[in-house]
This record gives sequence, structure tokens and C-alpha cells, in this order.
Amino acid sequence: MLEEEQERRHGPTRRTGRTGRKSAIITMSVAVAAVAVIVSGLLMRANAGTDQTTADKLDNTADKTATVATLEPPAGWKLAFNSSFSGSKLKTSTWATCYPWAAQSGCTNFGNDGEEKEWYMPAQDKVKDGVLDLVAKRGATSGTNASGKQKEYECRSGMVTTFPGFKFKYGFVQVTAKIPFKKSLWPAFWLAASNEKWPPEIDLMEHWDADIDARVYLHPDSGIRQGGTVPTPGLSSGWHTFTVDWTKTRITWYYDGKQLLTTKVGVPQQSMYFIANLAVTSTSASSSCTGTLQIKSVKVWQPKS
Repeated sequence: MLEEEQERRHGPTRRTGRTGRKSAIITMSVAVAAVAVIVSGLLMRANAGTDQTTADKLDNTADKTATVATLEPPAGWKLAFNSSFSGSKLKTSTWATCYPWAAQSGCTNFGNDGEEKEWYMPAQDKVKDGVLDLVAKRGATSGTNASGKQKEYECRSGMVTTFPGFKFKYGFVQVTAKIPFKKSLWPAFWLAASNEKWPPEIDLMEHWDADIDARVYLHPDSGIRQGGTVPTPGLSSGWHTFTVDWTKTRITWYYDGKQLLTTKVGVPQQSMYFIANLAVTSTSASSSCTGTLQIKSVKVWQPKS
């Protein structure tokens, strides 16, 4: 379904990104056409082909420790990226801890018009028992503003990206995670363009502050944003899977093995990379800026060709 409410975007550079909570005004003809595309995509594809890579079969044997339903990748695709989060430290050969344009010692997303209140620090990325924790915590933290001048932040948090170690064009991306579903936090999994320009952007999941629902989005190179809703009941507890099936002609989103949205409109035709972050939207209450986004695994399959 199209979201006609406040628009919230992620941004991979200082010059672009989430531009705040703006109302999206869409003409009736465009809205009807886009809804038609999305509704038609809610029907499961019966036949698999080169560009029809919907993974319909549930694989409940995978990742038993997480006890969630995962999806099998398209037949014949190879596992190109697999993070297991073993050991006690984040593998920096695989994961970076800040955006490509920033120093790895600390950063934030200046493209979001002041909506993010945290300073990301490597120390907030913690690995234990096969899980990566991105931890938001209140505490005076020294950082910089968009002009590079020193600034003190009230909160610190964690993020990871696969840039520059792993970038890919088309793929079946699956994340297993526990989501902190609380006011003041903004957890997200998303794909950003490897050329560091925005758009495009593919959001596997984001939950804004105290919103009732989580969302999935496509911000195409041109045209209107497309989005759908992640069913809220149960999201705040236990492990869940968030999946995107991205081919040359189609993108399909899944939550816990169930299809949410599919589109053939505005599909990115360029290399992208994966980001997971736990942003903070408010520091007004003593209980704000506190929570953990837990990630069990991040896997990407690609066509063998």
C-alpha cells in the first residue's frame, strides 16, 4: 500500500537522505495506478523463471536457534554473503561501523534534518553468543555537526554496513533479528547505493519512534515512493525474518515468510550495500535513547551467473 503520511528517508551521504517528516501529496491517478501495481503483486507467483524468483517454500529447519520461519532462496542461487557473528568481536574485515563518507570512529546521519539524535560509535556494536547487538544508550558523547565542528550528543548507538567489503547488484537478502519496539528508537535494515548517491534506497524494515506499524519502502531513482506495512502484532518480541527478493525487473518484500509487497516500478539497476542501524529520534524523557537491536544473521544469495 502507498503511504500518504509523513515521509521518512534514510540518507547515505551528507548531501542527501531522509528529508524529514514531509506530507506526500499524490494525485488520484498516480495513487490508483501505484496501488494497482502493489495489490496485483500481493498474489503469489505460481511459476518460477529468470525474473520470477519468489521463494514460496518455507524452510523452518534453518537457523533453529532463532525459531523463526525463513525462506528458501530461488533455485540455483548461490550464498554470496553470510554473517554468523561468531566470537566476541565484530569482524571489521566484513563490517564497517559508520557510513562510507564518515570516519569509522564515529558518525551520524546528517541528511535527516536533525531527526537523528545519536552519535554512532563502534563500541556500541557488541557480539556475543552468535548475535550482534546494536546498543542505544544515554550518555554525553563527543561528535561533530554537519560542518565538522565539535558537538556533544546526549545519546550513543550502533550501526554496521557491508560497505566497502560487500556490494551487490540484485540478490535475495534475508535478515533474522529482534526489534526494539519502543518510543524514541528508529531501527532499520536497508540497502543504499554503492555510488553514495541518493536515491535509490530499498528498506527491508524500519520502525519509527512510537508509530503503530513498521514499514517497508522503495525510494526509486525517480517517481513516487512505494511502501507497505509490517504487521505489528508480535514484532516487539522474539526473532523475526525480513526478506527482500531483488531482481532486474521486480522487488518483493517478506516478513516471517509472508509476502508483504511486490513492485516492478522503479527497480534499482545498480550496485547497493546493506546497512543496519538503531537511530534515536528523541532525548526528551529519561527512558528514551535506551534499547538494543539484535541481529542473528544477514545472508545474501545471488544468481550463479
